[in-house]
Amino acid sequence: MKQRLLAELDARIARHAAGDSSGVIDDQALALVTELAALGEPDAGSLVRVAALHLCRYAALPPELGEVDLRLAQALYIKLHLVDPRLVAPEIREFFGLESPQDSALALLRLYERTGSLDHLDRAISLFRQEVLEQRADGQHLAAALRLRHERTGRQADLDEAAHLAP
Repeated sequence: MKQRLLAELDARIARHAAGDSSGVIDDQALALVTELAALGEPDAGSLVRVAALHLCRYAALPPELGEVDLRLAQALYIKLHLVDPRLVAPEIREFFGLESPQDSALALLRLYERTGSLDHLDRAISLFRQEVLEQRADGQHLAAALRLRHERTGRQADLDEAAHLAP
């Protein structure tokens, strides 16, 4: 059931991207969202699709009718960004003025330095690592964060990885 609903949303969003907005502005599009919500707590993939649908509706509707969809899309994308900035496409992050994964990781690193919460450091490392893997950043920040975690936990693998990244 859920997969069918997500596939239908994907198809409507794709048709909009190809120039046919009828599938995102008709009443059935919102009925799909309601059905999806009735299935229980949404996962990130569902929220990404619903946010995209609302952003498509905003783009397709006259400005006076699309404002609600814009606010809904923004609220969903902000929530997704808080969970993991990589869930929000770069052009959407830019549109809504959201931080890049690298900037979010730096903020988490500063938060770790203030609070000492290992969870913040782990999340920062995860974001830095993904940026390096996708070649959007060098490994300098990742190496520094790994060294911090090594100092805290004594994990040799962190020190080894940091040494491999350092120039």
